[in-house]
Amino acid sequence: MDPPLALAPMAEVTDTYYRSLIKELGGAGLVVSEFISAEGLTRKNTRSHVMLAYSEAERPVSFQIYGGDPDRMDEAAAIVEGEGADIVDINMGCPVKKIVNSGAGSALLKDFDRAAEVVEKIKRRVSIPVTVKVRKGWESDDVIPLLKRFEEIGVAAIAIHGRTRNEAYSGASDWAYIAAVKRELGIPLFGNGDVKSAADALRMFEETRCDGVMIGRAALHNPFIFRDIQATVNGAAVTDEAERRITAMQKYLSKIDGAPQPDKWKLHKARTVIGWFSKGIANGKLLRQGLADINAVSEVQHLLDQARAIPALS
Repeated sequence: MDPPLALAPMAEVTDTYYRSLIKELGGAGLVVSEFISAEGLTRKNTRSHVMLAYSEAERPVSFQIYGGDPDRMDEAAAIVEGEGADIVDINMGCPVKKIVNSGAGSALLKDFDRAAEVVEKIKRRVSIPVTVKVRKGWESDDVIPLLKRFEEIGVAAIAIHGRTRNEAYSGASDWAYIAAVKRELGIPLFGNGDVKSAADALRMFEETRCDGVMIGRAALHNPFIFRDIQATVNGAAVTDEAERRITAMQKYLSKIDGAPQPDKWKLHKARTVIGWFSKGIANGKLLRQGLADINAVSEVQHLLDQARAIPALS
């Protein structure tokens, strides 16, 4: 993958509109879908199938599926391949209680045999590359033996978040453990967790020797982070000015404006994404306050024009 930077799968975030925006802004070599239920796909749930939408500009297209039943996961992977995906990614990292209680996500890290069965069945079923996203374990850092099994099965790459499931998002991502995993594996490894800036990304590459860096939450507040990393590598100056953020907001609005979803959904997305993108820029607070009073996506452009016109506050 070139560049070796990936947008992490995030629920209710990394749909086709957000993914295509990140690719358009530059710097990301791979964008991964929000995680999609294997149960939903195999039971022909409409919402789950809508989540398979993508644009050619996103390629390589990677869809992440989750579930605790190896047979359902097998069928779901085949559906993903049938939709034209380039990669099927297996979620073994989500710490959310609802997902874990169904035996999916990071719950699979409690049962190495079941986890390996899921991967093996999918690998036999599809011809496209299979990747896995994991955490460093359930309660402790014990996932290396499982990852070696995945490598033997033939997965194309692994992404690892440097926290256990029980740690969720507390404490610090254990980059030393990511480095230990890299020393044990021969397949590409993506490091994930606590990369909040271009400098953090370069430090992760240096400290872990990982093959790629996967970024999630930091891309919510700075959609240009991937491009910033590339610029930093090339020795170029990076200035996160308000104008480029506003331009990104406009691009996103144009994408959702033509979406087939209802106006209520579009309004929610506009408020949410522009709320993220406005963090840390001049007049960002005023822009967010204005979002509370809008009743249609068309009104957001007026707010953006105001944000441009008002002198930056110190």
